[in-house]
Amino acid sequence: VQADFISCCSMAPRWEDAVEEVAAEAGAGFEAAFVFVSELYVDQAQGMAPVLEAIQERLDVEHVVGGACPGAIGQTTGKMASEYVGAARQPCEVEAGFVLSVAVVRSAGAVPFFLGANAEGDLALINRMAEGGEVRSMILLADPFGPVEDIMQSLDESFPKVPKAGGITTVLRVGTQERSSFMPSMAICSKGNKARLLSQGVCGLLLTQMDVHTVVCQGCLGVGPAVRITNVSGPVCVGIGGRPAKEALMLIFGAVDEDLRAKMQTNLVVGLGRQGESETSVDDGDWLIRGIAEVTPNGSFVLGPGIAEGQPLRFHVRDKESAEGDLTLMLKRYRLERTFSGGKEPIGSLLFTCNGRGQGLYGRQHVDARALQEALGEELGQRVGGFFCNGEIGAPGLVLQAADLNERTEVRKTALHGFTAVFAMLVPAQS
Repeated sequence: VQADFISCCSMAPRWEDAVEEVAAEAGAGFEAAFVFVSELYVDQAQGMAPVLEAIQERLDVEHVVGGACPGAIGQTTGKMASEYVGAARQPCEVEAGFVLSVAVVRSAGAVPFFLGANAEGDLALINRMAEGGEVRSMILLADPFGPVEDIMQSLDESFPKVPKAGGITTVLRVGTQERSSFMPSMAICSKGNKARLLSQGVCGLLLTQMDVHTVVCQGCLGVGPAVRITNVSGPVCVGIGGRPAKEALMLIFGAVDEDLRAKMQTNLVVGLGRQGESETSVDDGDWLIRGIAEVTPNGSFVLGPGIAEGQPLRFHVRDKESAEGDLTLMLKRYRLERTFSGGKEPIGSLLFTCNGRGQGLYGRQHVDARALQEALGEELGQRVGGFFCNGEIGAPGLVLQAADLNERTEVRKTALHGFTAVFAMLVPAQS
């Protein structure tokens, strides 16, 4: 029986050998491939194009979308990767070094696209697909230098009911420190064509026969009660709960135990609810997490654009325990919601995780990649591919859209995160 989804992760010392190991494991005849190439392989191959073209040809894939990364995630394939983990076909996280992760899907109704700054790219295609109303989900890769948030906003406006997930690729620098330039860190390669190198924008696949359930794990736990922003000046939060912002924080700081105080002093962030939402109705894990960019001399907090009076706010801390707790909580919530919603089982998952997570956060490897086995069961949970990102893309919390396109409602705005793990569960559309 041919598998609908296969994930392979090779650590061979040469990129050509890595492609051969993946091809030997996966076979051929796929509609879509998501390819994550470590910087060391890009360096060896002198760019993204040779790697993607080789994968397209060897695996006989209709459409390949790929990005450069510091490290990647997938099921161990070949001698080096299997020795690294101690077993073959196990989900693993390789945070640095030679690594190629390829996740292939037999059938997804995939349409590749690119959108750049100043409406460059496949704008006519996007408009046509939006009017057609057949797009069920999107997987996105973004360039570190592109206007990512502007492009995501326009995609949300064109496809308000479509779940989106993805990550930001790594910076590919060439030359010396004094005289360096940047190589494109994304590419699309379709059958019969050379690879199309892309930068300063967002590329990906529009999927017309595949649903994507998204789970965003923030790595944070709430501190103190949820309150409201009561005074705003542009990107600056001046008042919280009817008090000056810093005073409101100090009240919470004074009410918690010493252990939590220590965490608040080093790992404090804020969670924002949706405008118009009640502060009591925001579930744990559904907050949009933002760092406090600056504290002004008068004790206000610079949080960035898009904040408003009346918006729910809750302080959060980020650390190893919070991250593990949130990961477990969100995947349990997903399992419950999936059980009640019915529909088809996922065939596999993509994982976009922050390059600040992994061993540096947990003190051990493979935590995010293996968490799915708890939520989806051992066999399904092992089928995961992805990469370590410069920023992660997805709507906060959980998004499980109805299988029937006519029953769908607008999803929460797609956000750019840091420090998160974004899971995209791939679920075949009901025929």
